[in-house]
Amino acid sequence: MNIIDTSTNFLSKSGINNIPLFAINKIEHDDLSSGKEIVIFQSPSAVKNYSFLDKLANKKIIAMGPGTQKALQEKGLDSALPKNYNSAGIIEYLECNFNANNVLIIKGENGVNDIEEHIANYGGDVESISVYRRNVFEDYTQIGNDYLNADAIIFTSTMAAKIYFEKIYQNRVNTRFYSISNRIKDIIEEYGSEAITLDYFSDNLLEKIKTT
Repeated sequence: MNIIDTSTNFLSKSGINNIPLFAINKIEHDDLSSGKEIVIFQSPSAVKNYSFLDKLANKKIIAMGPGTQKALQEKGLDSALPKNYNSAGIIEYLECNFNANNVLIIKGENGVNDIEEHIANYGGDVESISVYRRNVFEDYTQIGNDYLNADAIIFTSTMAAKIYFEKIYQNRVNTRFYSISNRIKDIIEEYGSEAITLDYFSDNLLEKIKTT
């Protein structure tokens, strides 16, 4: 079975091929961590492209999901995880564990703003900084051939889903689509296709794909 994962921060999984649909490029940025008590990383790419990790030793760090937490661990930083690996999960975590004041959110350009908006609406001191941008490739011919031969595709971002359906998808494909969040699933359905939302960090991810 030919399974493709679209992630730009692929955690190696036996039996699954990784073919990203866009590139990650760093954005130069300032250090906004001074005075912040809590720092939230929204993705592994946010960790890998943030220039001031050495300033975070005494901060409370929250990771969006296990992949982000692993990237932080590799940099020598401990972090907390929400129960659910999405913006709503982090909002719930903040409400249960902290008075969410003095927060810095580190993310990608045009990333989701739900956490920032929630904290601001409740009077918290919150800033966000974009440390990378996602850039489409100039040509998708070779990648397109790989994707058109896939039995299953795992979409790990809304951008990957949009690129696939706008630049690669053909009606004749007999491919099963999987998402790692309902937000991504909704995008896939907007293009007229069905998708199954997976627990992306499950130990038996491959088996779940093969049996659905």
